[in-house]
Amino acid sequence: MTPVNIWIVEDDSGYRRNLQISLQRQDHITCSRTFPNCIKFLEAIESGERPDVVLMDLGLPQIGGVEGIERLKAIDPDVSVLVLTVEEKKEMVMRALDAGAMGYLLKASSVQEIVNALEQVIKGGAALGAGVAKLVLGEVRKPVVREDFGLSAREIEVLEQLAEGLSSKEIGAKLSISTATVNFHLGRIYQKLDVQSQTGAVAKALRSDLI
Repeated sequence: MTPVNIWIVEDDSGYRRNLQISLQRQDHITCSRTFPNCIKFLEAIESGERPDVVLMDLGLPQIGGVEGIERLKAIDPDVSVLVLTVEEKKEMVMRALDAGAMGYLLKASSVQEIVNALEQVIKGGAALGAGVAKLVLGEVRKPVVREDFGLSAREIEVLEQLAEGLSSKEIGAKLSISTATVNFHLGRIYQKLDVQSQTGAVAKALRSDLI
């Protein structure tokens, strides 16, 4: 795995410190910065600093994690977010994914599970803890009225491959188009579905019976 820079946004100082130490022990991970709240985190983002992935708690003071994700995506949509929280209510999971989180883990997860999830997110995939995945699957299986959102046939093809967990490069190879073309289609898909991430796009497409 290519070396990655991780930031942590977590108000529990003990958990934050222990998590940073554990991640720093990984050969391919640098955990360069930690923040006790979204205010200081967003100030760093606005100053021009960038991590590869943010580990974001949700139960944060002043600005909650979901709002923090939304504000981050408005500033720099290319920074990936992996939620790491004790919150396991279905409504909160779906709000975080719709806001743009690429994954959602509970704090009961082991360090190795967190590292594995980070690797998935870096590759452009989604990372959901086992219990969280069941919640999401249950949500997307709810019957709804079909809506196409104006997606083209090619955009739906890209969505179908996205749902299989393929990266942009892999989708391009499968559909015989360039990675740049795949990313163009993804941008259009996110815009039309009004979502900010792969997981949000797939969840909304499944809920709408598009794929």
